[in-house]
Amino acid sequence: MDFTGLGRFTAYKVNRPLDKGERDARLKQKQRMSVDPVDELSVIKVNSTYIELVDRWYASKGWSVIFAIMLAVPCLAGVIAFPILLIDGYRDPLVWIGVTLIVAFGCLFLGLAWYGFRLEAFRYTHYPIRLNRKTRQVHAFRPDGNVIEANWDKLFIFAGEGHVPAYGKTHDVRAHVLASDRKTVLDTFTLAYCYMGDKSSVGPVWEYIRRYMEEDEGVEKNWRYSDICMPVDGRREGLHFGIIRVFGQVARWPILQLLGSPIWSVVTLGRWIAMYTSRVPQWPENIETQYRIEPDDPYRRTWKDNVPFTFIEGIWPLICFIVGLMVAAWGLRAAFAGIFAD
Repeated sequence: MDFTGLGRFTAYKVNRPLDKGERDARLKQKQRMSVDPVDELSVIKVNSTYIELVDRWYASKGWSVIFAIMLAVPCLAGVIAFPILLIDGYRDPLVWIGVTLIVAFGCLFLGLAWYGFRLEAFRYTHYPIRLNRKTRQVHAFRPDGNVIEANWDKLFIFAGEGHVPAYGKTHDVRAHVLASDRKTVLDTFTLAYCYMGDKSSVGPVWEYIRRYMEEDEGVEKNWRYSDICMPVDGRREGLHFGIIRVFGQVARWPILQLLGSPIWSVVTLGRWIAMYTSRVPQWPENIETQYRIEPDDPYRRTWKDNVPFTFIEGIWPLICFIVGLMVAAWGLRAAFAGIFAD
């Protein structure tokens, strides 16, 4: 839902000077914060050499696809149906003017729907970020498939802001690649994001990353903390984990998961469409060689090492998903029955 930095109209502004707000919101690599670290379910894998994280758009993937489909279906129906329904008035110029306007607006909104659909579908399944503790290098996938490369110690990191219509401000941990003058922004990417951009969560997730890169015991502490890694290392996210990830947004309230299941179930289908129409990102070989890890590394953790899900974490979301699909299907059937009743 928060597409800051992803699309053409929300891309980060670069080749510009740092502004005062960014300077005031700076997060310093060497400065510990008095908060407990939280990984926000953003870790793909961790080891003694590097940590790999998901992008800011991963958690909410699926919403744009669903909104696009909801916009496209009535527009497409209107573009096809109105000319047919008004064919009896083909000799009246006003009828043809009306049909032309309807078709034109329908095509415009279809274009907007396609843009929204392509924000998530036919792209990459995710845009990974790697932080190398040993070489002090950071690599991040751009939405266009190119890779940003930067020195950790030279990154200008700050609490960034975005804006979601009808929701308000969102917040993330954002990084600028600066020119040699240390004043000009050359490139920008998000290091970490909390679902729906919760401002109070920026400090904890930043401290999780900072601890790994800066503290002597950072590797061990992060390894022990992150017992759930996202299963997207060289693969697509499976449907079951997609259900868990979508419903996990309200994991603390199982009843709310059930009550909101028609919405979350439909979003899960959108997430599945986005995942299975997109490519799995592959790091270029010249970058991959910088991330060799020791075969006997005691701090290796990937999705294969995930702790088992409890009933509430793994089975309950699946039940809610099935119930939600049934309710959504019933509602859709009732809507169509009402439309075509006469």
